[in-house]
Amino acid sequence: MHSTLRRTIALPVFAGSAVLFLASPAAAHESHTVKPGETLGHIAQDHGVSVSAIVAENGITNPNRIRVGQVLSIPHADAPASSAPAAAPAPTQGPKPVNPADFGGGVGSYTVASGDSLSRIGSKLGVSWKEIANLNGISSPYRIRVGQVLQVPGSAASYPNLPSRIVNDPVRLAILPSLEKWSQHYGVPTDLMMAIAWQESGWRNDQISSAGAFGIGQIMPATGEWIATSIIGDPSLSRIEPEDNIRMSAAYLGWLLVEMGDEDQAIASYYQGQGSVRANGWYTSTHSYVANVTSHRAMFVSR
Repeated sequence: MHSTLRRTIALPVFAGSAVLFLASPAAAHESHTVKPGETLGHIAQDHGVSVSAIVAENGITNPNRIRVGQVLSIPHADAPASSAPAAAPAPTQGPKPVNPADFGGGVGSYTVASGDSLSRIGSKLGVSWKEIANLNGISSPYRIRVGQVLQVPGSAASYPNLPSRIVNDPVRLAILPSLEKWSQHYGVPTDLMMAIAWQESGWRNDQISSAGAFGIGQIMPATGEWIATSIIGDPSLSRIEPEDNIRMSAAYLGWLLVEMGDEDQAIASYYQGQGSVRANGWYTSTHSYVANVTSHRAMFVSR
């Protein structure tokens, strides 16, 4: 979604402020002092809450810009929680064998760094820490060591033409299964979903436009709320979480494919806005956008 043109999307009217940043810090809540190397994802996983809950609690306008020494108020445990708990009991038996084909056609790798935990690695890669544990036969999520090479969901094996920047980057590679899953769920051609994600963000969830579009699919605040509520029916989804961002993007693109009845028109509407496309036709930049996405699709055709 292009940063300068998104306001033309024909959606319900929202207040001008971002919908995620409404709450003010509560003095009675737990506090956390940011340490070197930490991100909001790390902190959220460690405290068993979602990134969006911490963002809202502290009025953070850019979730990728926190500073060492900053004191954050952490919401109570009854706030929306992240998918990975702060602690998990070790299973009585070792995990059952996992078929790498269950993870989008194979796996990638990740080398454990100082300060990493499975929950932090999962947060970095946008995947479940439980999937990483199962994939590596880890019975205790606290027993990993610096330098250990872990298998992580996502692989270039089924996609011979993937860009090298994806193949060589475990963070980008790890979102491949989610792109597959949600594109298939919402009836979107997988190569089209992947091509739009590449055009919008280069498969990076830390991308933020000057207008506030966020993440892999470059979702605007009001647009994200509308997609979550009106298309998906789950207002708890957050565009800041990689999995949710991908799901919102796929749901919106699937909706546009149905509404516009044509792939090129849907691509144009994702960029320019459905209402604007219908009222004004394509802008010059929209022609370039559609051409780029169409060209990118060749990189994401599976075997």
